Parts: sequence; structure tokens; C-alpha cells
Amino acid sequence: METLNQFKFGIAGGITFAVFVLLIDFILWLTLVPLYNNLMLSVYGVPGLDAFDFFKIIIVSLILGFLLGFFFLWLFALVYNKLLLIKVK
Repeated sequence: METLNQFKFGIAGGITFAVFVLLIDFILWLTLVPLYNNLMLSVYGVPGLDAFDFFKIIIVSLILGFLLGFFFLWLFALVYNKLLLIKVK
């Protein structure tokens, strides 16, 4: 059996998670932000979020998505490689 390269596996996982987080963020922003802004406008008289807030949240979500994806898939590769060392009859 061949071992997994933990770093490359982690990078691939981080990129994949970041792309999925970006897609989910865009879907949620397109569906929920108009409702949220209308609610804030009716209660407080000012809209809740603007474009700058949107980009801050997207950047933070991308970074966290990449880090979490990297960590979990790196950990998966580490455990997989350790399990290869165990001899089973």
C-alpha cells in the first residue's frame, strides 16, 4: 500500500473546502441578506450590511474554510498512514 502525502492532501482539502464555503456564502447572501437588511431597516432605520461587510465576511470565511479543510484532510492522511503500519492477520 502506498502512503498519502499529508501536505498535498491537506492543500487539496483546503482548496476544496474553501470553494464550497464560497459557494454556500454566495447562496446564503443572495437569499438571506435582503431579508436581513429589510428587517434592520424597519427596526432601526438603517440597513444592516453593506458591500464592505460582505467582503470582510467572505475573506474570513475563505480563510477559515481553507484552514479547516487543510487540517481535517491532513489529519485524515496522517491517520491513514499510521494505520498502514498496523499488521492485520
